[in-house]
Amino acid sequence: MDKKTIHHIAKLSNLRVSDEEVSSFAHELSSILAYVSELNAVDIAGTEATGHAGEQTNVFRNDEPSAQDLELVAALVNASPDRDDGYVKVKAIL
Repeated sequence: MDKKTIHHIAKLSNLRVSDEEVSSFAHELSSILAYVSELNAVDIAGTEATGHAGEQTNVFRNDEPSAQDLELVAALVNASPDRDDGYVKVKAIL
């Protein structure tokens, strides 16, 4: 990649680059583009597109309350100083 292209990319990106950086970026971007060319050369015909490299499964449990959960909620509501019909009453904040 030549210096003119690096300056053009820097201008499009609204970046100021020094002459040292231009040389460094030219080398780095050339390496990146060479690697992308290698990847483009790989034959992927017949390969199914994937969103993830591995198979994904749902590891979460169903969201169903247990008897212990219900007992805890009842204990918390009963421990509150102000409650109404199974709910904790709090002061309005708005």
